[in-house]
Amino acid sequence: EHLSSLIESAPPTNAAEADASNVKPAPKSDTSSPGDFHFDRKAAETALQTHGRVEIFQPLRAYIEKPLNDTVPDTIDKGNLNDKRPKIEAGRPAMWYVPLPLRENTPDDLRVFEYGHKLRSCNDMPAKLPVDRGLGKHVAPNVNNRKTFSSGQLDKWEEAKEGTPVQADPFLPWIHDMFPDSSGSVIHFIAQNKRRCNSGKVHWDDIHALEPQVTIMQPVSVKRIDEETAQKLAPSLWSDGKSSDQRYRLAPHEEADADGMFTRFICRFKAMDYSKSPPELITVGETLSTYPYNYEFVNYRKDVGDLSMLTPKGKDNAMFWQAQQRFDCHVPDNGDLRSMIASGEGVLSDGTPSVYVDFVPIRTAPRYGKQMSYFTPDMAEEMIRFPQDSFGWGDLMKSNIVPANGQVVNNISDDHPSRLMKNGFDARLFWGDSHVIPRIEASGRWENLPVCQPPTNNVNKGDKTLTEVNKPVEKKHKLAACLWASASFKTRGDAQAVSDTTSRLIEWIEFHLLVGFDHIYVYDNTGAHTDEVSLESTLFPRFLDSEVTRIDWPCQVCNNNIPAHENTGERSSQYAAENSCRARYGPTTEWMASFDTDEYLIPMGRFNSMREVVDDATNSGTQILTFKSTRAAPQRTYMEPFHEHKDCGTVSDPGCLSVQPGHLFAEVYNCDFEAPPKPGWAERAKKQLYRSEYVLAHYVHYATVTQGLVETIEEAKAANHKWDMHFRESRDKDKITDESNQAVMLHTKTTVPEYTTEWKERCAFGFTPGHGKNCRVGFPWPSNDDKGDEKATPEGYGYNCLTNEKLSKVWVPKLREAMKQRNSMVTSNN
Repeated sequence: EHLSSLIESAPPTNAAEADASNVKPAPKSDTSSPGDFHFDRKAAETALQTHGRVEIFQPLRAYIEKPLNDTVPDTIDKGNLNDKRPKIEAGRPAMWYVPLPLRENTPDDLRVFEYGHKLRSCNDMPAKLPVDRGLGKHVAPNVNNRKTFSSGQLDKWEEAKEGTPVQADPFLPWIHDMFPDSSGSVIHFIAQNKRRCNSGKVHWDDIHALEPQVTIMQPVSVKRIDEETAQKLAPSLWSDGKSSDQRYRLAPHEEADADGMFTRFICRFKAMDYSKSPPELITVGETLSTYPYNYEFVNYRKDVGDLSMLTPKGKDNAMFWQAQQRFDCHVPDNGDLRSMIASGEGVLSDGTPSVYVDFVPIRTAPRYGKQMSYFTPDMAEEMIRFPQDSFGWGDLMKSNIVPANGQVVNNISDDHPSRLMKNGFDARLFWGDSHVIPRIEASGRWENLPVCQPPTNNVNKGDKTLTEVNKPVEKKHKLAACLWASASFKTRGDAQAVSDTTSRLIEWIEFHLLVGFDHIYVYDNTGAHTDEVSLESTLFPRFLDSEVTRIDWPCQVCNNNIPAHENTGERSSQYAAENSCRARYGPTTEWMASFDTDEYLIPMGRFNSMREVVDDATNSGTQILTFKSTRAAPQRTYMEPFHEHKDCGTVSDPGCLSVQPGHLFAEVYNCDFEAPPKPGWAERAKKQLYRSEYVLAHYVHYATVTQGLVETIEEAKAANHKWDMHFRESRDKDKITDESNQAVMLHTKTTVPEYTTEWKERCAFGFTPGHGKNCRVGFPWPSNDDKGDEKATPEGYGYNCLTNEKLSKVWVPKLREAMKQRNSMVTSNN
């Protein structure tokens, strides 16, 4: 009854959206008993025709809960905000009230925001999830941004209404994508850590407010209890006095339920009951979330010394493995529920979903440093080791706590079972014995997240039925690539506007299909820059559906500053796209990678395709192939004078060069300044091909989480492996490619004309360049002999680069012919 008066929804932008934005009270949810859910697609479609989408579709909502009252005011030490190093003068957390105070909210205390005017069906997924405000509505720039929420320059409630609610309630994951697995038994959530969007000292208060974005990466343990027990333990919590829904309390590992040992969210599943007229939304089960791997355990094994998932100072962006987040909700085993999700049958003909999930965070304080890690003995022995106390936090669980409401603070007593771990986080101390989680209706949450089709399924083609969903997932592709691309964009710091993406994209895809890639997944970010075009017409019908998949991905990069900026950049959209691609398509792909359209992988030596390269790597036990990266230059042969820039001279005396039209990027930029093997510094911008089963998370240049990293001590013993607290990937698993005899990467980043200013002076033989005055034009060594007597061209320009002869003699002719045939096919089809 309170919902209509509380809900805050952005107004419809046109008449077509008006019906979706009208606020309506949430329908009553009746709890079904396990195993009785039945789905009838014919009845569902009939109901859609009879009652219409508006009566069936449940709009996405965010319920905003006030911050925890878990710390003593004015006791935090910010640390040295002028020092960007994460471990140096990192500050000290605020003092905690223990045990954790109860969250005594009522449903009326929550603010509610609705997004049904944006996300109207599964056809809008994942593009219309409330990630940001959308094109033209951003109020804070993503370059040199100094606006903050804490100062009042930005309004978190307006942001929740127009964009995302995460700033208003940072326990809500910043969800960029969600989808079921092929079996219909798990819903995967792809999110980004929004706390990383800013790191500048002017943003400290906002960064501090976003600490829960890290907290939700740290598991908690819970025990199920009934309503009567909940009322006895926590009589002050809100209750409607009628419901007998499942309740939970925070409990240490030794008391927690088996599926509640490492969790963070309550997942409440709801489905439309089409046997009723009009259809009713019923609850079909409730589960506890899981993680694809334990983030805290990953943090524990990343460094030989102490390491914290967050610091009060907030300069944590160097720990890039914490940028990407994944959470899983297991679908209840209830009648037809899993099979109808797996088949995609639950998504009706107009895209209306039949199943929804509420995602309810369990809220606690964050844990700091390795000494507060929350493990079980099978993970890292009974004693957590931290050889160094780099932060000076070794006493946090003793001197940084304050009794809540005058309660006596007790550690383990004789009345309780012994702790599983001899040290580490003391759950009973921090949570007590009676911290009951509020009812879902009184909790901040995501509500009505739509459950749509699995990534490999196309419901319109009806290629799966309810009886065909338990088949094992096959590796459909041996080798696939993920691309995050846009028709136009600006480079970091808005230093350069790039508009040659479409021509680059066509050539890049054609080349990599030619050298053995099975499939290319293009995450189209054009919608973050313009609403007039997309890459759809560039990709199709030129390429087949069996060759290319396009995913509409319009979310903006939240911080496009250069890495050296005081407010270090965080390319959230790109990182989330890579996270999504690996999670969506990794299960059906043996080897995969994320590349840019200016990076070409070239098989070398005896290898005639990249498929042969990865087959050879598989046979040798390699899990990751690493490609060093050095920037190539455009060859002078393919360039012409240019003057149409303020730094490029005049019509009569042009001072710059531009690439002549009609040439392939692969031939123009076939001019690398570094001879193979490339130097060690070229690993800094490396790219990788990796086995999707082994690499669990990848972040642009690095495999951040692997099977080796998450291996527990008990798993190592069972496999007869050596195990140590600090894990480092072996070169047997992660190999740098032999650039002459295996494969090499050519980085053909665009050299815009203004970068070639003064080229005649800078490229002259014998010129000594000052900072930023290098020659950016390529003059290949004759016969690739950089040790010979010839040093300069007849015009006096110094030779400075080497060409890849296999590329120029084998692959460029093949590429030109393939593109010619493709153009003919497109023309004939038109």
